[in-house]
Amino acid sequence: MGEVFRAHDPVLDRNIALKVISAPDDDRRLRFRREAQSAARLTHPNIVVIHDFGEDSGRFFMAMELLDGHDLKSAIARNAFPDLRSKLEVMEQICDAVGHAHAMGIVHRDLKPANIFLLPSGQVKILDFGLARVGHSDMTNTGTILGSPNYMAPEQIRGTRIDARADIFAIGTVFYEILTGRKAFHSEQLHAIFYKVMHQEPEPLRSVVPSMPAALADMVKKALAKEPAVRFQNLGDMRAVIRAVQDRGPAAANAGLTEVMREYQSATIVVKAGDSVVSTPRAKTTVPTSMDAATSLAPARVTFANESGGDLLVDVAAAQTLLAASLAAGLPHVNECGGNGRCSTCRVVVLSNGENLTPRNTAEMKLAQRLGFSDDIRLACQARVRGPVRLRRLILDDEDIQVSRSDKSDKNVHSGSEAPLAVLHASLREFPLFARRALPYDAVHVVNRFYSQIGEAILANGGHIDRYESGSVLAFFGVKGEEAKAKCTNAIRAALRMQRRMEPMNAYLNEHFGVTFTFDAGLHYGRMIVGHMGHPDHQRLTAMGEPAHIAEAVGAANRNHGASILATEEIVNIVESDIATGHLIHDHLGRDREFTLYEIVDFAKPDTHFLVQSSFEKVAARREEAAKLFYDHLFTIAPQTRVMFAGVDLSVQGAMLMNMVAAAVKGLDRLDELKPVLQDLGRRHAGYGVRIEHYASVEECLLHTVRTLTGSDFNFDVQLAWTTIYNFIAQTMIEASVEH
Repeated sequence: MGEVFRAHDPVLDRNIALKVISAPDDDRRLRFRREAQSAARLTHPNIVVIHDFGEDSGRFFMAMELLDGHDLKSAIARNAFPDLRSKLEVMEQICDAVGHAHAMGIVHRDLKPANIFLLPSGQVKILDFGLARVGHSDMTNTGTILGSPNYMAPEQIRGTRIDARADIFAIGTVFYEILTGRKAFHSEQLHAIFYKVMHQEPEPLRSVVPSMPAALADMVKKALAKEPAVRFQNLGDMRAVIRAVQDRGPAAANAGLTEVMREYQSATIVVKAGDSVVSTPRAKTTVPTSMDAATSLAPARVTFANESGGDLLVDVAAAQTLLAASLAAGLPHVNECGGNGRCSTCRVVVLSNGENLTPRNTAEMKLAQRLGFSDDIRLACQARVRGPVRLRRLILDDEDIQVSRSDKSDKNVHSGSEAPLAVLHASLREFPLFARRALPYDAVHVVNRFYSQIGEAILANGGHIDRYESGSVLAFFGVKGEEAKAKCTNAIRAALRMQRRMEPMNAYLNEHFGVTFTFDAGLHYGRMIVGHMGHPDHQRLTAMGEPAHIAEAVGAANRNHGASILATEEIVNIVESDIATGHLIHDHLGRDREFTLYEIVDFAKPDTHFLVQSSFEKVAARREEAAKLFYDHLFTIAPQTRVMFAGVDLSVQGAMLMNMVAAAVKGLDRLDELKPVLQDLGRRHAGYGVRIEHYASVEECLLHTVRTLTGSDFNFDVQLAWTTIYNFIAQTMIEASVEH
């Protein structure tokens, strides 16, 4: 992507590596900026340090730490590793570095030996984040295959959804090469490499190197699984295997992956040293093959210390968790996640005989490492008892218990989770000034009209309105767990619809109140904590986290840059092939880092949902006229259908028709949820005498109605969008009527 110079920084008196590109095209310029921003966000001893980034006379530059040594590619070529332990040390550092990037929401997408640097000390440095994506990384390629073919995951080659598991596949290929000295997928022809990655397994590691520990061979094989769901789901588990093989030494030769992982969990404790979480070995213990096997554990007595009235003795049955036992004994014990090891509210501190608790399993170990728990802090929902133990609950407060005991029987109550969300903040720029000067009832009327207009655009696109505040609204997209692209597309579609609605709204406000407003919207994508929060009697679904504040700051930045809708790089990266953008803006947003913002202009190609929703606004505004147009045209082109409506009040029938169309339009992002209603409708229509051939007439009447009421706005794209939606409705109803 450019030239790299050895340079000297006279201000700080240090040598640096200076990477420079002339950036003749926007794509290279964007990749270069992305590389700088991605690496700069990562502070880790095994990731290259970025000192500075900027532009001078049309050339972009990046100042990095100067590294002495060589890349992993050349090290493998000259067989630089004297033994297995030296290879494992490199592999462990790679897991640490890339695992840190994943934890920060960055997926590298181009991991290969040439992008991994080795210092003379043996320290590893990960380089070249030019293809990385910032933000939660549900990503797709956009027509061009980006990456290095020998190391790309199958889903990356296909151009389908990509997440951190694509990096895990790439690391599997790198580890295969480190351990064998040969590529996992090799050919002189590009198409042959792609075929092998997609359809063939590499030669088994132990066939190439018979002395290879079985656990390592199993680990690499699992990392190279064609399906992402079969691979390791995080690099912490791969690092655990490597560490376990290192600890076992020659004894690891024939131990399989399951055995090594189980022993590692039983032989490791996690301690916090300053701000670092480190793992240290402890005395080996025998771990039952199944923690749920009643024959593995004997009944035991647990002492819960410092309870009201003194210590409380609880008998724990064989294979029962501490949490289940305490709840069965009537001890109020907080368990926000339902005992699934996804929160820390059930934690206890072990006062004595901790060796009588089963070792941390994978779920508990991950959470303990993340939160820096010492070895005496355990999750009651995961720990089982093998003998007497004394401990104390860490959440005792009655108020905590009351919060935890809020009604979770309602399936709609969200107990709490971390999830990536698209965030939209929209506001009327001049509203605060208007509110100060306007009559109270006028201000309420105007703001409610605004909320009605923009609220419908949010809800119709699957958004969740979090709060209204002084002429602004904050909304989240993705609380139901949609894929990243759907979340971001829905948020952008809602923003564009709001923007379109401002023109008629301003015309109304100017006529009646002598005021117009400027619409500002900010969009961002990031991880947030989602759950029902608030007083136990008045909880509501909300989300909290920095992305909401960033979206608000992005929206406010419009006034400084002459834009109306601005979106961060994090959200644009996910939908970049589907949207049309205007100005590229760099702004710190009052924070300690620079954000890359894009002006959102429109969709790059017609968006079915957006076209249907926008055109239906004009139809819905004239509902009675629309219904009359529909039935008049139906009776003209299919006069035989008139008898079906004998004795029917067509005004009522028309209202039902418009309600059904409105429901379909509002639910475009979740049409599957409408299927039961449409199926019932299809069966009932079959009972009325409606036949398959009648559906074509209905489509023509629907298009005639929309065409008439939208006038010059009705073009081929609008027609195609309505046809697409109608085909889904008709197919669902027809299938149900045939079954009937």
